[in-house]
Amino acid sequence: AAYVNRETAIPFVERYAGQYEFAKPALAALKSGVSWLDTAIGSARASTEKSVPPPAKSASPVSPATNPAAQPPAKGGRAGPPLAPVTVATAVIGDMPVVLAAPGAVEPMATVAVRSRVDGQIVKVGFNEGDFVKQGQILFELDDRLAKAQINQAEANVNRDVANLKDAEAILARRDVLVRQKWTSEASAETQRATVESLKASIAAGRALLEAQKTQLDYLVIRAPIAGRTGTIATKLGTAVRSADVAAMVTINQTQPILVTFALPQTELAAVRVALSRQAKAKVTIPGAKPIDVEATLAFVDNQVNQTTGTITAKATAPNPGEALWPGQGVEVALTVEVVPNMVSVPVSAVLPAAEGMIAWVIGADNRVAVRKVEVARIVDQTVFLKSGLAAGDRVVTDGQIRLQPGAGVVIREPAPRGSPGATPAAGDRPPGGNNRS
Repeated sequence: AAYVNRETAIPFVERYAGQYEFAKPALAALKSGVSWLDTAIGSARASTEKSVPPPAKSASPVSPATNPAAQPPAKGGRAGPPLAPVTVATAVIGDMPVVLAAPGAVEPMATVAVRSRVDGQIVKVGFNEGDFVKQGQILFELDDRLAKAQINQAEANVNRDVANLKDAEAILARRDVLVRQKWTSEASAETQRATVESLKASIAAGRALLEAQKTQLDYLVIRAPIAGRTGTIATKLGTAVRSADVAAMVTINQTQPILVTFALPQTELAAVRVALSRQAKAKVTIPGAKPIDVEATLAFVDNQVNQTTGTITAKATAPNPGEALWPGQGVEVALTVEVVPNMVSVPVSAVLPAAEGMIAWVIGADNRVAVRKVEVARIVDQTVFLKSGLAAGDRVVTDGQIRLQPGAGVVIREPAPRGSPGATPAAGDRPPGGNNRS
């Protein structure tokens, strides 16, 4: 009141004159130049005494310990500070997973660029772009009429040589008899024997040529070398392809299982190698409006550190039955390299930064709070694992710390469900420009 003058007080009192009766006499006094402060105080006291009813007698006595309003007045006639409402959690013992997180990229387990091994024209395409194909499934069929004709010709040549061989062997047998009877010379028998051997060699060559022609015929049917997801078809129906073509007819990516590649700091190499020997599990998270978690297993650690980045490359394999992981996709990888047992843990909202370090508000048996300095070992999701500062069973404040001071009394409340009148609205639920004060 000492630093308020009439010029600044009149607009202030005018604002509330329509809401509070006791402000009207003060406004009149201000405008008339009368000592407005005494008038305002007197009006306020009179209005308060009329509006506040006398306290009703309780039907049953209420213990001051259970009713904060029934607390006895403090020394000097003043009531003690009200109890601060807080939510609490209990420190528990649990296993602390040592998790290394890093961004990763999805890679196919295998990639095959399908090309033709013979020249020909495509007469049939046995799949659609983007289809999942099985190993051995027919992808393309080329025109096989010429190959079949060449096979028939090779078979005919072999059959001719077989017939000639039978005749030559019969002649050789007769000449051998004549040579023994001295009716013909030994030279004629040797000549016939050479003819027989020549025909045998011709038959072998013909059969080899026949197998080659059959192989060429088999090449005219192009099959999937692996099971996987197909990409864009570069050669459509009717296209002439050659064995010398550089461009692939289609590319197949093996997506079941699939690889996730990521890099970790070289300082974690020892832990990663131990994790590899144990086939440690990794959680692969696909970001988005609704993140998807996929389980994977550490399968590979590179044999050298990247000297440019100071990281070591690792790969994890995921079964990927629903193909949630897609080649080229960016993901987040959380690799559990170790699990430390018997660690004290509390919710992450219970630990706050302070000038002296990280602290937690601990509630005693008398429902009064005290500050406890804690040492954080690791934060995993919404849980803080502590090296020191708390013991199992300690009650810590998880919400309402802003109202607390050492030694203050608290009243424990249950967290209000989301959307209820008593719930604290989320950031996105608050009206723009509004102040949410407790």
